Amino acid sequence: MSYQARRGKHPDDGRLFSAEAIEKLKLAAEEMAWLTGRDYAPAIVNELVGAHHALDPRQKVALLRGTCSEPQYRRRAARELELEDIAKRPLSVDVLDVVIIAETALAGGLLLQTLDGTVRDVDGAPGAYEPSAETPRAIELVLDVLKEAKPAPLKLFFDERVADIARLRDLVVDQAKAKKLKVEAVVTPDAAAALRKEKCVASSDSGVLDRCASWFNLSGRTIERVPAAWIVKLQ
Repeated sequence: MSYQARRGKHPDDGRLFSAEAIEKLKLAAEEMAWLTGRDYAPAIVNELVGAHHALDPRQKVALLRGTCSEPQYRRRAARELELEDIAKRPLSVDVLDVVIIAETALAGGLLLQTLDGTVRDVDGAPGAYEPSAETPRAIELVLDVLKEAKPAPLKLFFDERVADIARLRDLVVDQAKAKKLKVEAVVTPDAAAALRKEKCVASSDSGVLDRCASWFNLSGRTIERVPAAWIVKLQ
C-alpha cells in the first residue's frame, strides 16, 4: 500500500481510537511513561503494556509514538524555543516529518499529541514519498509559519533514503521561492542524525528532540491552522 493511501483516516481508527478505547490507551500511556522514565527500554515496555491491555498492533504503535516520560518532557521543555525566539536564529527543519503531519491533518487522519506538545502521525516516515491532494496546502501551511517566525538561516533537510524525496524537495523549494522565503535545501543520507547536530531544529522525531541543542514546535504551530484536525492526547 502506498503512503498516499494511508494519509487519511485508517479504516479501523474509528473503533481503535473511540472514546472508550482512548480511556484504555491513556491508562496504558501512564504505565508506559512511568516505566520508560525509569530507563526501561521503550520497545520492551510497549510489548508488555500492550499485552497487558490487549491492545491492537496499531494501538501499540500509537502508544509508542504518542507517549513520552516525565524526564523526557522536562529535558525537552527546557530546550524548547517559542515563535518569538526564532527570528534571526538558525533553524533546521525535518521537512518530511512536518509536511506529512500537515497532510495527515488536512486529510482527516489521526494525529497524536504528546506531553511535550509535539504532534505525530501514527504511521511514521514512509520509505517512499508520493504527493497527495493535500500536499500543496500542507507545504503552504508549514511555510507560512516559517515566514512568520523569520529564522535565518533556514535549512530544509531531506533524507535521501526516502525514494522520490526529490519530488518533495522541488515542491517545497518552489513554494518557498514564490513566498520569497530564502531557504537552503540539504539532502543527506540520514536526516535525523544530521538534525541532532544542529543548533535549533523543527522535528517531531523523538530521537532528535532528545539530543538536539534546542527545538521549535513547528508541527504544533502548523496544526493550529487546521481547526478540524483529529488530535488524540494520550497523556
